[in-house]
Amino acid sequence: MLAGAAALFGGVHLPFAMGALPKEAGNAGLPGINPLEKPRNLFSSTFTPEVLSKSLISASNWHPYPKASERDAWQEVHKEVADKAVARAEKVNGTAWEALPATVFLEYKQTGNRSHFERYFFTRRTRLMDLVLGECVEGKGRFLDEIVNGVWVECEETFWGLPAHLSLQRVHPSSGLPDIEEPIVDLFAADTGAVMSWIHYLLGDQLNQFNPMITQRIQFEVKRRILEPAFERDDFLWMFKEYKNEKHNLNNWTPWIDSNWLTANLLLEPDANRRKAVILKICRSVDQYLEDYSPDACCQEGPGYWNVSPGSYFDCCTLLTSATGGAGNPLINPFVRKMFRYIADVHINGQWFVDYGDAPPKMEQSGEFIYRIGTAINDSMLQAYGAFNASAAALPGEAVTDDQGHLGRVFPSLLVSATAVGSEKKDALIRDSWYPDLGLMTARVKEETVEGFYLAMQAAPNQRPHGHNDSGSFIVFRDGNPIFVDIGPEAYTAPRYKFSVQSAYHNLPTVGGVMQSNKDPKYRASDLHYSTNDSSASVSMNLATAYPEEAGMIRWTRTLTLDRKANHIHLNEDFQLGKKAAVQLSFMTPCVPAQGPAGRVLFAAAETSARGVSLDYNSALLSVSIEKIDLTDEWLVSRWGKTIYRVLLTSTTPTEKGNWGIELA
Repeated sequence: MLAGAAALFGGVHLPFAMGALPKEAGNAGLPGINPLEKPRNLFSSTFTPEVLSKSLISASNWHPYPKASERDAWQEVHKEVADKAVARAEKVNGTAWEALPATVFLEYKQTGNRSHFERYFFTRRTRLMDLVLGECVEGKGRFLDEIVNGVWVECEETFWGLPAHLSLQRVHPSSGLPDIEEPIVDLFAADTGAVMSWIHYLLGDQLNQFNPMITQRIQFEVKRRILEPAFERDDFLWMFKEYKNEKHNLNNWTPWIDSNWLTANLLLEPDANRRKAVILKICRSVDQYLEDYSPDACCQEGPGYWNVSPGSYFDCCTLLTSATGGAGNPLINPFVRKMFRYIADVHINGQWFVDYGDAPPKMEQSGEFIYRIGTAINDSMLQAYGAFNASAAALPGEAVTDDQGHLGRVFPSLLVSATAVGSEKKDALIRDSWYPDLGLMTARVKEETVEGFYLAMQAAPNQRPHGHNDSGSFIVFRDGNPIFVDIGPEAYTAPRYKFSVQSAYHNLPTVGGVMQSNKDPKYRASDLHYSTNDSSASVSMNLATAYPEEAGMIRWTRTLTLDRKANHIHLNEDFQLGKKAAVQLSFMTPCVPAQGPAGRVLFAAAETSARGVSLDYNSALLSVSIEKIDLTDEWLVSRWGKTIYRVLLTSTTPTEKGNWGIELA
């Protein structure tokens, strides 16, 4: 039988595979618990030149996972998961590989549309991944011809990146087509380099038997497109905090690209000295990413980026810990471990998560990946949550896959699928969490159940990576169903968003027609106060600091309280303006709202078996209107259908101050 996920690295029983780490202490941000201290230069001080000289395993001897020819390990893949992997490979085996037309590439420059090209681009990569997974699981050589075709097709691609990332080129970034003389390392060029490197590792023997020119071509292209430019250049935006002599903040691009660059370097770099030098450079880059990470260990970009931000940081940790034979392990750091716990803290129910900014409200998480993380950091809650999701997907025969073809993330999940499905299972339904730097709170009526109200609120700066103008907005669920929501981003285009970034389309006030601003990091809610106990959970903040001067806000104290005993939510808006103005409160909902008796709005739950919610307000001070919004954006339609509603509570007369109480029951 396979051992835990961490023990898959080259047969080395790493410290975190043996239960050497202490158990995770839970939410370190709750009252009475000291905040975590963020480490500095963690990678650079762990994987020093001395450690690398002594412990770094050579590329030819490094054995991080079983290869396709090592059949015992692959035959242990969970049967339903294995059958689905083979079925996906069979579906695409022998079908044509589509071209990547230059005219479709140019659409981004001409119209701002990037989705058409990306559909071609990611279909290729997902297809190649499916063929490789099917071959590794089955081991009969049935898919090898088409894998060779896919490798050759991707090696012949002019550009491994996306049209939207051409700005990284120095010579002709505005041409709309890539300059083939200047390979750049963006997210998906690095991804492709890692995919090619893993194919070389997993199936190199079989490819050499087919024709040794295949593996030679892989080595040549990865060196030309990834290893050389990443080693020689220091001016990629994602690499370091200083770019073109200016400081900027790093985001998910840094660990995401670093993890893939590290993969290619560890597997395919032939020069031992350069291999070490690249590791040291990557360590500096990853350390600078952590410098910019939220001091409370919260994923500032939201749960949709957790798997490629701290998730990619995890990949960097495990790759280097494995490649040094366990000589260093950044995962023992409490702050790093808390970064991974975040995904459970923001889980609401099923595929619903606490979204903000560009994060989607619904997403699928790889249970096997969460299980691997839980195993690696000895966090039994994350292990059980990962096993819960892995089991829920495996039993109906859902594929362990990825819609962008991230082979290096998926094949380790197959290898632990049986272990994960056979482990103790428990959903992550955490009662409280609090991240003070981001100002993120989550609260449900009772631990381990979706029954009753769920409340989440965040006070993040509007000018942040993937940020919207949403500081102080909140989310409400009832019995696991959405009531008031953050609708998430529209599809990425050049102009990007029509309305979803605006504060008026979040659960926030608008004063005299003025919305929140993101023109400066100062625009965020302030004066945060948070408390929780068995009876209630409450957070308050001053929203005035998230608005420009034109709004005329002197003070706006918003307080939200989840009453656990009564199963109610109370919203209080206490404000003072510099002059009289019309004030509106927006409530975004997928439910069908209807005006009830005076002072009440009724929200029918989308699920017919679920209970609806009533919103009570003072009708002498506020009037209600209901706006039906027809959705046409493909991303929004995929989440909410063709309709979303905005309920507006508007001051009956222009006002200078107020103290409004609103009750949800």
